[in-house]
Amino acid sequence: MRNGEKIFWGSLFLLTAVAIIAGQLGYLDGFSFWSILVSLGVLGILLSGIHKRSWGTILFSLAFLCIINARPLGIENLTPWPVLGAALFGAIGLNILFPLKKGKKSAVSVIGLSQNSSSQEETFLEEDGSEIVRCEVNFQSSVKYLHCQALRRASFESSFGSLTIYFTDARLYEGRAEVKVDVSFGSMELYVPANWLVVDNVSSSFSHASQDGIPRPGKEEGTDGVPVLSLTGDVSFGTLEIHYL
Repeated sequence: MRNGEKIFWGSLFLLTAVAIIAGQLGYLDGFSFWSILVSLGVLGILLSGIHKRSWGTILFSLAFLCIINARPLGIENLTPWPVLGAALFGAIGLNILFPLKKGKKSAVSVIGLSQNSSSQEETFLEEDGSEIVRCEVNFQSSVKYLHCQALRRASFESSFGSLTIYFTDARLYEGRAEVKVDVSFGSMELYVPANWLVVDNVSSSFSHASQDGIPRPGKEEGTDGVPVLSLTGDVSFGTLEIHYL
């Protein structure tokens, strides 16, 4: 866990402790222990969404906070479907009006780009011949097959959607690649060759991660050693599954 994550989650648990004591002293009258606990967890997801400027994560986190605390806030007539519907259409509208800005890249090719508010896919070719892939889905399901000859880095995001990635036709740049995953209220499946070594350093909160199949790390033709796929990133209120083929 990185230092920033340690500070964030440490502070969140301290706030949970303070909220529990405050509730027992009557300062949070009407809020139950579990509603406080879950609300603080959702608050963590909200802050993460603000940091990443993910409109879906922000609005749906606010919607869940309203649903969890509807009775003490006196907004039971707005939950659950009105606030969920407002969050859905609000996220779509904000994604259209204020799409996520991407930094400049030394890209010389763009492959399979789909420009709309719910799905984006890009492949960049660097000067040294390595490839960088980025794929994002929001509010939909998508299946991607990577056809890379020298994959170096990749970034995959799934927000309120489902994303499946197949690495079976991909080769790693000099036998190594880094993949960052970001799952918020969604799911992601990664299908990798069984002879790859997957190093999983993904942080998770209120999530489920699993591995299916039997990895058999071994040398790949054209490499000096075992191909290594390093995973980093965050999974919040979602699932991440790794399948070995």
